[in-house]
Amino acid sequence: MTVLVIHGSPRKNGCSSNIARLLIDKLTPNKVLEIEVHKDKLPYCMGCMTCLQKGIENCPHSDITLEYKEKILEADVIIVASPVYILHMSAQLKSFFDHLPSMCIMHRPESEMFNKQLVIIGTSAGSSIKKTIKEIDGIFTFFGISKIYKLPIKVMAEKYSSLSDKKTEEINKKVNNLSTKILKNQNKTKINIRVRSWFFLARILQKRKLMSELDNNHWIQKGWLVNNRPWK
Repeated sequence: MTVLVIHGSPRKNGCSSNIARLLIDKLTPNKVLEIEVHKDKLPYCMGCMTCLQKGIENCPHSDITLEYKEKILEADVIIVASPVYILHMSAQLKSFFDHLPSMCIMHRPESEMFNKQLVIIGTSAGSSIKKTIKEIDGIFTFFGISKIYKLPIKVMAEKYSSLSDKKTEEINKKVNNLSTKILKNQNKTKINIRVRSWFFLARILQKRKLMSELDNNHWIQKGWLVNNRPWK
């Protein structure tokens, strides 16, 4: 198993990142990959549409974004660890997603995405965790992932080391239960109705050639306009 952790916080020892490490320890993967957007100093998306019109390899920031895409495709399990900043995900994490629209089902989805498992860890003092997790859930559903686990934690602390024993025990219990589910469902991912619906809607648009030529050629090459499906 290969696990990718996407850190949404610039605080390396923050609560969300520490909880992600606890989960990794329980999963005991063969390989761990990491994406630290703040460390890579990924610039903000320029809105140039190059990734959609010409491919992500032509993005002005492709020296970073191509590496991100490769890690995403390589992973069997993706963990997104996000604190809540002003009722939403951090700006660094949002910038990360802004660079990947070409991977959406409506454009040029990758077959590998449909068989992955995703964990969304959200931490805050108590407000808007569910909202932040829902945002991330929607993005990865649009990338083709069906098996998504949500782990909202009201940490009520600035530092992980400041957590009470009771809160630490609660987190460990939730992480243990979650790791059991992930291991049990490895290589058993079923495509849910949301992903299927997006796929077949996109298929109609592609068959009618209502999207870009680059998108359409991608779907033709994959055989998705005939009998092939990315989850077969």
